[in-house]
Amino acid sequence: MRKLIIFILVLLSCSSAIYASFLEKESYKAQKEKKLILLTVESDTCPYCLKMKKTIFNVKKYSQKIGKHYIHIIINVQDQALPSILHAKYLPTNYILSPKKLHIIDEFPGYMEPEHFLELLDEVYRQEVK
Repeated sequence: MRKLIIFILVLLSCSSAIYASFLEKESYKAQKEKKLILLTVESDTCPYCLKMKKTIFNVKKYSQKIGKHYIHIIINVQDQALPSILHAKYLPTNYILSPKKLHIIDEFPGYMEPEHFLELLDEVYRQEVK
């Protein structure tokens, strides 16, 4: 009976977590390095996704700043590995995930200017990692 209760409690605690096998390695790495996960959902045909990639993610000074506190993962919205809970209405959408439970801490849909985007990332990190 006790094993059944423990099993049910474990099941309930996992229900709010996102299951995505492609995040397992990154989750472990983020926990080890005390980082959060930044998951960018994009499309190859989205002009704002391409702009965000060009003006933020492919710019060394910004990508290095992001890398200090985040493990950054980019995934295409059409990728079968993407869980349905992360299918974004607007692209790009940047999700900040807890590395321990893989739940969504925050999300930012659409393109943002680099400085504003990095300020938001810094603010979320300060609030979550104490």
